[in-house]
Formats: sequence, structure tokens, C-alpha cells
Amino acid sequence: MHRVYAWLRRHPVVMTALVAVPLGLSSIPFALAADGVAGVLIWPVTVALVLAMPLRHRRPGTAYLVVLAAGLTLVAVSETVVFLPVYLAMPMVLYSVAAQGPGWARRSGLFWVVAAPTLVLARLVTTPGTVVGPTPGAVLVLWSVYAAPLAIGWIWGDATRSRRRWYQQLAERADRLERERRALDRAAVAEERARIARELHDVVAHHVSVIVVQADGARYALSTEPELAREALDTISATGREALTELRGLLGVLRGDGGSGPAPQPGVAGIPALVADSAVPAALSVAGRERPVPGSLGLTAYRVVQEALTNALKHGGPGVTAEVRLAWRRSSLVIDVTDTGGGPPAAGGSGHGIIGMRERVAAAGGRLETGPRPERGFRVHAELPLRGIEHEESA
Repeated sequence: MHRVYAWLRRHPVVMTALVAVPLGLSSIPFALAADGVAGVLIWPVTVALVLAMPLRHRRPGTAYLVVLAAGLTLVAVSETVVFLPVYLAMPMVLYSVAAQGPGWARRSGLFWVVAAPTLVLARLVTTPGTVVGPTPGAVLVLWSVYAAPLAIGWIWGDATRSRRRWYQQLAERADRLERERRALDRAAVAEERARIARELHDVVAHHVSVIVVQADGARYALSTEPELAREALDTISATGREALTELRGLLGVLRGDGGSGPAPQPGVAGIPALVADSAVPAALSVAGRERPVPGSLGLTAYRVVQEALTNALKHGGPGVTAEVRLAWRRSSLVIDVTDTGGGPPAAGGSGHGIIGMRERVAAAGGRLETGPRPERGFRVHAELPLRGIEHEESA
């Protein structure tokens, strides 16, 4: 049955037709009992109202005109007022007009909510032989009875229209905010990549400077001190391999703008001073034996710790504390920064600082995890691979 209901919801014309046909059939006995002009007009009016009910989904304005013409015809021509079950088409069509019809039909429908019961009541009061007396109380009660279904249909449709408009505005606003968020994310990624490229320029420029200096020294020492020349060549070889590794890992990162000459960049050795000077009370623990790492990887480690402490300061609230743990493993450097604050508003990782960290760690071939801690606070966990670094496994 669930599939049947779902299909009917997708095809409202069919569902309405299943209601309109029984209403039309149940009106036949009333039509047979009518005589005079009303007995002749009831048949086309019944057919028109039955057709207007499913038509209201596709052409609410046309359905409204059909219902209006049918009702006015019966009231104006017939000697008595005949009530048919198919008259339920009137509030149903008013609902569709108020919910999704054109403006002229919606405003006109509100007018006929008041005018139609008045015309029907006038016919009842002025027709000889009816049981309706001209007393104000009886007239008011009957007018309310006739007007209530029409008013409910129109008010319900207008409320539906207002609700749909509100949902549409919410959807448009959410879509606009999503587009703006994606644009901001792209801008943040581009800005971070440009900064990485500038820092990479400094690191590579430093390596090239070392190579040039060592090459000059090796050339002068080649004839007089071969051992010094050999050491210089070894240094050139190691420095060149390190620079190639960094260039290969960050290939495709374009520099955002022109920069100045080479400048020293912070690395792993600067993390203790960074933690000690942080505005957030923080503790540092180191496990394993520290080893030399490429300049870009050390810079990435430094920036990850720096950004994590900055997030703790910005979003942690009063009394926040942090703990920084560095673990030197056989093939990776693990950085774990936890704090006791509330964490960034976008804990899922859509903040610009977290985007920058993710870009840096991914460029180094590592892995980054961020998110709230189960007990309280926020956690930044990064693993940076130590490629080509020979060392002994620490206990």
C-alpha cells in the first residue's frame, strides 16, 4: 500500500478524480428528484463540477471559472436551491485557487466566499414554501453554515501558499549561503596554497643557495683539499635530493604573488618556543628521538601546531588549556594537539584554518583528522611521513 499511496501523491489528478467520480454519482438521486428548470440544469452543472475537481491541479483559474459559472447559473435560474454532494468541488477549487492560482482568481475567490452564501441565502429567504424565516438569527446561522466550507477552503489554501513561499525562501537562502560558503572555501584554499608556494620558494631558495655555496667551495678545494671537496659534494647531493623531494610533493602549487629573497622558516625546532609563548596555557611532550626533517615538512608541523593553538584561543572560551604531543615514529611524525574548549564552530572541518592545515598536510603526503573530543574540547591529529630519513626505531 505504501507504493500505491506514493504513486497517488505523485499523480494528484488521479487521486482527485477518484474522489470526484463518487461525489458525482451520489448526486444523481438529488438530480432526479429536481424538477423544472433546476432539473434540467443540474446535469450539466454536475458534470462541470466533477471535471473541475481534477482540473484544479493543472489549471486552477479555469477550474475556478467553471465552478463560479455553475453555481451562479443554478442560483439565478432555478426556482429552488438544490443541494448536491458534488458541491464539495467549490471549497476544493477555492483551496487550489488560493494555494497556487493567479492573483485575480485568488482575490476574486475571497470575494465569493462572502458573496456566494449571501446569494444562496437570499434565494432561500425569498422562495415561497421554504422553512427559512426572515429573522436575523436564522439568517446569520445559515449564512455561517454555507460560508464555513468556502472560507475553510480559501484560508487553508492561502496558508499553504504562504508556507510554500516561506519554504522556497528558506531553500533559496540555504542555496545562496552554500554557494557563498563554497566560494569562501575556494578562496581560502587558493590563499593557503599561495602562502605555501611562497614559503616553498623560501625553502627551495635556501637549498639552492646551499648548493651554490658548497659547489663554489668544492671547486676551490678540489685541487688542494680533496676531502673537503668530497664533503661538499656529499652535502650538495643530500641537499639536492631533499629539494627534489619537496618539489615533487608540492608539484602543481603555484605561487600567488611576487616575494622577497630567501628567509628562514620555522620548523620542528621552533615548536617548543611556540608552545611556551602561546597565549593559551599549553604543555608540550615529546616521545621518541628527534631527527632532522626536510624544511617544508618541519614548516608544516610548525604551522599545524600554530593553527591548532590559534583555534583554541579563538574558539575555546575562557579558561581553555591545550596539550601538544609530538611522537617520533619509525616512518612518521605524529602531532596531536588537544584543548579543553568548545572547538571551532565548524567542527566538521569547514573552517579556513582547518582547510589550510589540511592543504599543508596533504601536500606533505600526510593525513589530518580534526573534530570534537568525546569528553570536551577539540582535537587536531596529524601524521607526517618521514620519507627517506634513516633512523633507529625508538622504544
